Amino acid sequence: MKILRKTLFRLLFIIPLIGFTSNLKAQSDPTGESPATRTYAITNATIVQAPGKLMEEGTIVITDGLITAVGKNINIPATAEVIDGTDMFIYSGFIDGMSNTGAERPANPERPDNLFTPDPPNYYAGITPENQVIEQIKVDENSIEAMRKVGFTISHTVPYGRMLPGSGALILLRDADHPDKLILSEGSSLYSQFSGAPGAYPGNTLGIMAKFRDLYKNAELSKNHSELYASNPEGIARPTRDRVSEAFYPVIEKKQPIFYNASNSLEARRAMRLQKELGFNLVLGNLQEGWDLADEIKSTNTKVFMSLELPKEPKNSKEEDKSDEVKRLEERRMEFYKKYVSQYAELQKAGIKFGFSSIDARSSQLKDNLLTIIEHGLSEDQVLAALTTNSAELLGISKIAGTLDEGKIGNLIVSKGPYFEKKSQIKYVFVDGEKHEYDVKDGSKVKEGDETPATNLDAILGAWNYEFTTPQGTQTGKFIFTNESDILTGTMTSSDGTPDTDLQNISFLNGELSFDFSIDAGGQSVDIVVVGVVDGNNYEAEASVAAFNFTFPIQATKDEA
Repeated sequence: MKILRKTLFRLLFIIPLIGFTSNLKAQSDPTGESPATRTYAITNATIVQAPGKLMEEGTIVITDGLITAVGKNINIPATAEVIDGTDMFIYSGFIDGMSNTGAERPANPERPDNLFTPDPPNYYAGITPENQVIEQIKVDENSIEAMRKVGFTISHTVPYGRMLPGSGALILLRDADHPDKLILSEGSSLYSQFSGAPGAYPGNTLGIMAKFRDLYKNAELSKNHSELYASNPEGIARPTRDRVSEAFYPVIEKKQPIFYNASNSLEARRAMRLQKELGFNLVLGNLQEGWDLADEIKSTNTKVFMSLELPKEPKNSKEEDKSDEVKRLEERRMEFYKKYVSQYAELQKAGIKFGFSSIDARSSQLKDNLLTIIEHGLSEDQVLAALTTNSAELLGISKIAGTLDEGKIGNLIVSKGPYFEKKSQIKYVFVDGEKHEYDVKDGSKVKEGDETPATNLDAILGAWNYEFTTPQGTQTGKFIFTNESDILTGTMTSSDGTPDTDLQNISFLNGELSFDFSIDAGGQSVDIVVVGVVDGNNYEAEASVAAFNFTFPIQATKDEA
């Protein structure tokens, strides 16, 4: 572990930090086969039509992608595939307010030769508002299946990039053979963030704000000039086309909002300051520190999507004779944690209607994070509203999504047991009327005609001798996996004498073993995600350090004893 810590410590000074975008990947499984029917009827189920609106022993019918009937004593079409919903709960499909779901991260732009740092090319500065997220979307991108499996059916997907990556789109998390078939609404936002160009202007937050003002005001002048010329060109110089300025026209006309990735309160305040100066419609996405912002959010009429990424609950040291300084540090950590996880309930009390954003969260942790938010004051109905009706309203799609009503898109979740019970599992997810079935034992997707897959935990239990190599050298040790009351736990040891590290979020599905752990690299906590395949006694995996865009391979062999 010392080698890994040294490598990451060096990276703190070598590699600029990028936005944390780690997603625990899941395998997509498009069959490419047309279903036997496009009509489905789920009977005898508890239907949660909207938060607080519940119907027991109800039936819902989906035909050609739309909800065509909801109620009791429904006439079921003869062509329908009938699904017995006894003991099952049906919810409207969840809506992700801001994410990179479906988008593939492009390579970072190469530094130009003879770069003039005060005025770099737009592509290097990350000023590409004319770009569309559809250019990055891949139909087989693993995050589509990973998010669908946990109940999300619509995503407001924004592009990867720096300061102004481009415009976002609302996409359906369905199987498709072309990105266009995923698009529900294109150009739904202009996406911006406080991410500068390495070693060039605008490289810091103040520079980004100044550049944003210049771009916006230049766009206003360009728009006025173009409109004057169009109305009467006589005596007016012909406008020169500027795609960057043109990308701002819908924003200036207030037909398109700017979604700002503002994770902390300082960034949120800076985004609201720009909104106040320039007058555009603002949406704060991925807000993680909103507990002191309620009054400012309301006064600026800013829309909000709160982050679904939660900090880990701090653990106090087990030392008996702790110094006063250690005690104060532990108290401050716990105080911050409680303030963070309870802010959702506090914003609700303040009358702020918000949705959720998963852009910095891993799909495998989303349900646990939702349950934590409920434990700290937000009710189940309020959480459901943030996942459905609130998000639909904030994104302007309430007429077609967010509730289970006739005429709306056939997006719904069928859960074995109430969704917000810890042990409940999703059995079906319908997206645009397309059925996706999952095995309730392990969450893996079921293919038509296949036997239900099973997970043999014995395949991974025990000790595994691992080895990985970084630029600092080779590291060896053991992964030790145990099963405690059907919950996988694990420990990582190191042959160099470094203290053992707990493994978190361990998952073993269909031969894929994934987990994560945190280490201290020069005073900074760094999360590492490991994903790989178990083949007999061999484990081949890749470890990702999202904070540094750094990966390295890991090999492990299981002890035979």
